[in-house]
Amino acid sequence: MREALEVCRRWEAEGKQVAAATLVAVAGSAPRREGARLLVSSAGDTWGSVSNGCVEGDVAAHAAQVLRTGRPRLAAYGIADEQAFEVGLSCGGEIEVFIECWAGLEDRLAGGPREGFVGALATVVAGPGEGGHGLFNRERGLVAGDLPASLATTVGADIAALVDAEHSRMREYGESRVFVETLAPAPRLLVFGAGHSAEALAPVAASAGFRVTVCDPRAALALPERYPGAEVRVGWPDRLIPELAPDRRTYIAVLAHDPRIEVPLLPLLLASPARFIGVLGSRRTHAARLERLATEGWPAEQLARLHGPIGLDIGAANPEEVAVAIVAQLVAARRDRLGAGGGAGE
Repeated sequence: MREALEVCRRWEAEGKQVAAATLVAVAGSAPRREGARLLVSSAGDTWGSVSNGCVEGDVAAHAAQVLRTGRPRLAAYGIADEQAFEVGLSCGGEIEVFIECWAGLEDRLAGGPREGFVGALATVVAGPGEGGHGLFNRERGLVAGDLPASLATTVGADIAALVDAEHSRMREYGESRVFVETLAPAPRLLVFGAGHSAEALAPVAASAGFRVTVCDPRAALALPERYPGAEVRVGWPDRLIPELAPDRRTYIAVLAHDPRIEVPLLPLLLASPARFIGVLGSRRTHAARLERLATEGWPAEQLARLHGPIGLDIGAANPEEVAVAIVAQLVAARRDRLGAGGGAGE
């Protein structure tokens, strides 16, 4: 969203009008997910995409009409997957795209979401209030926009859950259809335990969209040059966890394989609201780990948050393959597709 607003600002400074097409609903095997965006200027410039190119031409034509009339529109595209290839649509699926003029949007949103903003943008795409927007901070509620007052309260009640789950969704509120787009920094991945596994994991996780921090009390292993693109923190868990403050958008991979680190660390992680906690080790090691924590008084529902062995079971046999297995599990957790299986192993 912030990048799209910056492109809009640049084009408007050049004297161009800007229409934004936002993918607001997806069904089937469409290649892009909700929130994908295509900008079209009055001079014919384009930025972004709402598909693999199969509907962009028609969307651009709608955008030109929106710029002429000033009236937003909701365009629907769909075809059965088995017929898609015959008509040139390689993906199939069904999508809805909301196309609107963005003139003055940034001002209506009080400058738009700043860096580090955690919240959502609600856009009325059909029904009463069509074209209205509301910028919601996760903690403070509605902070800007022209969303009708009748919708602000009901939409605001859904914001926290959608933001925490990283879901952008179309919702119906009475006769209005509202697209709620989650706006937040990339989720964090805290990796505890420097070494070969962490060196392999950090770049793969970063490429999948995680902000990576590698933590270890052993300065000789926690060398920044071994983890390009990642933050490196040296310290013991009792100092680092309060500083890092894991939240609902934090994912954790414990790769320490050292009881001096793991034993004090796991209770601190279980006491946090971290979204995902995975721990390296064999199934036998993990069973012993759970037994020890149970004797310390941790209830079964809390212990179920510990995923071990960390990583999907793909038969990983070296640090690089383990990294792939771990990131696959992190993505599954992020998309609410995490099953009961697992086990990248040692």
